[in-house]
Amino acid sequence: MESTMLLLAGGKSSRMGENKALLKIDGDVNISRVASELKKVSEKVLVITNAFDDYRFLQLPLIADLHKDHGPLGGLHAGMAASATQLQFLTACDMPFVCAAAIKEIISHYDPAFNAVIPEIKGRIQPLFAVYHKSCLPILSDCLMKRELKMSRFLEKLSVKIIKEKDFKLYHENPERFQHLFFNMNTREDYQEAVHIKQTEGNIKGDIDEF
Repeated sequence: MESTMLLLAGGKSSRMGENKALLKIDGDVNISRVASELKKVSEKVLVITNAFDDYRFLQLPLIADLHKDHGPLGGLHAGMAASATQLQFLTACDMPFVCAAAIKEIISHYDPAFNAVIPEIKGRIQPLFAVYHKSCLPILSDCLMKRELKMSRFLEKLSVKIIKEKDFKLYHENPERFQHLFFNMNTREDYQEAVHIKQTEGNIKGDIDEF
């Protein structure tokens, strides 16, 4: 089934102290790295942001929140409302090591009996690296209207298919590097760790981009 990639580029980066989407890792702008992987999965990539001037260089469609200052749920809503496909893959700009192969695997687990497919890695749900069906939109709209902005509250109202490490071919091929796919940067320390991972292990996607 055809899908649209939704790239969240919102947030105030308050803990980072600067826009984490525009930080460089090994010479590459972080959000450019992420967008490049999304393009390998689908030609339909939407950047969800209220700061258009910051991201015009990506040369991708820029979508503003319809419900501003409503966090990730507001971004998901804007992207889903703008998308022309039934399936959406949502990812955040602060996950520097995402790869096309992992995205394809998650999408492959979509089942029409569910509204969403979400990984659970090391016991932690990853709703910002997950598949959402258009059927989520009315539920999402209701949450926003009621200002129920916690992702956990939204997920409680969905039928969610959970997939774990063992469900990924990528995990069995290289479990240590697989964990880095879900690494996200919120602080300067996180950013420094991401740079270190890149320097010491090379380009993660180089080993596991295809399967």
